[in-house]
Amino acid sequence: MLKKSVSILSILALSLTMLAACGKDNTSTTPGQTASEEPYTVNFAYHAPKEGNQTEVNALINELTMKELNMKVNLMPITWDTYNSKMPMMLAAQEPIDISFVFAFSLPSFIDQGYIVDGSDYEEYTKDLYKVLGDDLQGGYIGDMLAGFPMMNVRGTPSGIFVRKDIFEELGYKASDFSVTTDDMSSFKQITDLFAKVKEKYPDMTPFDGFRTFGLNTITYVDGMGDNFGVLENYGQADKVTNYYESEQFKQFALLNREWFTKGLSSKDIAVDKELGQAKMKAGKTFAFFASYGANAITDVKSQTGYDTVLIPVSSKMKSTTAVNGALNVVLNTSADKAKAFQFLNWAYNSKEFNDLLNWGVPGKDWVVNADGQADYPEGVDATNVNYHSDYGFIYPNQYLMTPWAGSPKDIWEKYKAFSDDAIVSRAFGFTFDSSSVAMEQSQLAAVLAKYENAISFGAVDPEPTLKQLNDELHNAGLQTVMDEKQKQLDAWLSKQK
Repeated sequence: MLKKSVSILSILALSLTMLAACGKDNTSTTPGQTASEEPYTVNFAYHAPKEGNQTEVNALINELTMKELNMKVNLMPITWDTYNSKMPMMLAAQEPIDISFVFAFSLPSFIDQGYIVDGSDYEEYTKDLYKVLGDDLQGGYIGDMLAGFPMMNVRGTPSGIFVRKDIFEELGYKASDFSVTTDDMSSFKQITDLFAKVKEKYPDMTPFDGFRTFGLNTITYVDGMGDNFGVLENYGQADKVTNYYESEQFKQFALLNREWFTKGLSSKDIAVDKELGQAKMKAGKTFAFFASYGANAITDVKSQTGYDTVLIPVSSKMKSTTAVNGALNVVLNTSADKAKAFQFLNWAYNSKEFNDLLNWGVPGKDWVVNADGQADYPEGVDATNVNYHSDYGFIYPNQYLMTPWAGSPKDIWEKYKAFSDDAIVSRAFGFTFDSSSVAMEQSQLAAVLAKYENAISFGAVDPEPTLKQLNDELHNAGLQTVMDEKQKQLDAWLSKQK
């Protein structure tokens, strides 16, 4: 993806091959590494909670990795709201990062700039990881390049509005009052009316806040097939690749959020504030937020916010390639020993203790195993004063190894694995777009979208004229060229599936 020309593609491929070869030649690592070797330190960039002392967690992880791998780990915490600004700067500065989580929509630019190591050249170090992922490993490929390893988590994620249960019930509502569907966009008025009542009763509280909303969550409503520039609408059931930003659905979502914004039902800085809605609710600042969710959503949100919530579903459930590879772990070319980095990932996808430490923090201090065998806060600790607590297991290597949080069903991970069984399967499930031939256009399109997407999606601007400006600029930047290439590749892929 994202190569500026065939010649540059060839040069970059050669450079990656040489870098990978150097990484292999300069290492003494083998799958049977011995404890007599000098311990290698893996620089691991991961999503971390804002609060908390990563140092204690890091020390415990080092005890574990020294014992099992003769390696050390340097945790490099990055929060949701700093990822998009911090990670590109770290990579541009050639900071020595071995492994990072990368979102599927960032892969094109990462590969174009030569940051990502092809994992298929290091298969001897990742055999156990291959077994864990099974067929889902295909979601990590871009053409013949194994760009990264998908996180082990639920496949096929619908979206909903999470609201504080105490206020919701105080206002006389129950979950059965709501039936919101994209088949009838007027049904979303039910949520607007709810927010208006919250604002009237609690004028100092923002009814809706957070860094995601309907139009931004293309993974829920359309299949973007790796990016948003040309999608299959109607939960991936369309035959033709179209421009989502010219769709009636995107327009209606923008108008809805515009209404909330102008009526003060969402915060005035919602289009620029990148803080999670969960964090806003935890601080008592918001009544509701938008999020994708899995099989254990209510328990997860209680752990993240400290509040009981009610879920109002606002979408159907779709399974797409992006649902599998939405977030991946990749090995970066800034790694001093790529073989060891892959060896570490192989271990990380198979270590229950490692995944628990990343997610729950220090045993006995941040969490304990309760009488039901589930993770819980120690006595005197809760969501407001815990030292370290993430509960974003879906962004870590293997969520299915983790100790479930208190209140979860005993068979929670089996429920997660079955969660997408009734999902609408996109016609393009299994297809990955290779955008290398339209690299320049995609770079230009990304720059255009960045100017408008948040402001339109959160209603901070009048959608009607701004949508026209956005789409005019997208077409001038080469949108049709990208869509035509995506359609061509999709048609070829579909013909092989028959």
